[in-house]
Amino acid sequence: MERLIIIGGGAAGMTASSWARRLKPNIDITVFESTKMVSHAPCGIPYFTEGLFDDENLFMTYTPEYFVEKRKINVKINSKVEEVDLRSRTITVRENQENKKYEFDYLLLSTGAKPKKLNAEGDRIFYVHHPADASYIRQKLWSFDRIAIIGGGILGIEMAEALRARGKKLVLIHRGKYLLNKMLDEDMGKIITDKVGSEIELKLNESLISVTERGRLVVTDKGKYEVDATVVGIGVEPNVDLVKDQLKIGETGAIWADNHMRTSFENVYAAGDSTESINIITKKPDWVPFAPVANKMGFVAGNNIGGKDVTFPGVIGTMITKFEEYVIAKTGITENEAKRHNIKTVSATVHHKTRARYYPGSKDIIVKLIAEANTMRIIGAQIIGEEEVLGRLNMMAAVIQKGFTAEELFFVETGYVPPVNRVWDAITLAARKLYTGISGE
Repeated sequence: MERLIIIGGGAAGMTASSWARRLKPNIDITVFESTKMVSHAPCGIPYFTEGLFDDENLFMTYTPEYFVEKRKINVKINSKVEEVDLRSRTITVRENQENKKYEFDYLLLSTGAKPKKLNAEGDRIFYVHHPADASYIRQKLWSFDRIAIIGGGILGIEMAEALRARGKKLVLIHRGKYLLNKMLDEDMGKIITDKVGSEIELKLNESLISVTERGRLVVTDKGKYEVDATVVGIGVEPNVDLVKDQLKIGETGAIWADNHMRTSFENVYAAGDSTESINIITKKPDWVPFAPVANKMGFVAGNNIGGKDVTFPGVIGTMITKFEEYVIAKTGITENEAKRHNIKTVSATVHHKTRARYYPGSKDIIVKLIAEANTMRIIGAQIIGEEEVLGRLNMMAAVIQKGFTAEELFFVETGYVPPVNRVWDAITLAARKLYTGISGE
């Protein structure tokens, strides 16, 4: 009997195991997960922290028992893989306080990402990363009054919203000159920066020097901040420690895999946040550690292990978050990223409304489109609004992935009814501005 071992029970691992099972009913599948949770959703931690739900089991799409009973997949939780030997096709696992060896015919590495850490220790320094730690982190943070947040990316602003809703006094420290600077260009990022800065104490252009006194003193190049605790959100990195000396690691630091999710070692696959891909726009290696990408990588890996021929098309970097009433979204590349890849661009930004002029409750929406200058192919979109953002984001993801030009996007037949849109959609107007150079409705 063939044996498939999967290291990591997150989105990619459990998706892959399920599809491999569908296609190979007789294969022996074992998933090793170092925590108590599988098919988990770390993106929910800020909302759990805010108190929007209390049952930590809701972090899991399905329980370990479900996979065992319904899908006949062996799931070993609280089982940490200590060593992988690709040549001997074995792994060593720490289970019940002892080491055990397992052999495999196929191996899937879905070890995920890990938080970047400070050179500091303390029981009041918190890394928001895994749902298994969410209850402990929430309990602790709720007991503090003044909290520092280090990092102004997606996690930083989501935790700021959550903790502000709990009545905490916050100082958010960010080394960039505006928030979400890896997601948005400055013109769009400033909108969110101004909003966040109006709600909480915001320190921009400050480089962290140290966090001491167990997390109660934050020192930057511009000041000192006395707090009760520190939340760190300075990014994540691929978790490749188990195999980094045994197979090819890509330019991004993640595991290299081809479009079938095969690594450089025969019958060893990789998927999810530990895995590199190719950016569809730049044609360069890219790393997009988000759940939708991980799930689809897992789908591709599971199908190929199961004997089907399925390819992964690459990534474009679609992401979305929110702060209070604003939903913030981006897909494709920014103007800043385009410059780094020597791509000349043109852009158009439209400030619009979400409903007809006479229909009550209309909200603001801002759309920025970026096109390649010589072809007018759409390569990026950034959207900020109070409603109807997700649908436009998903539309633009398809447009960018399929290589539409500004003209082709302008002529997309969009829907219209006064309660949910204007006859000239914000995206249509931005596309027309790129296509003709003329703005206005």
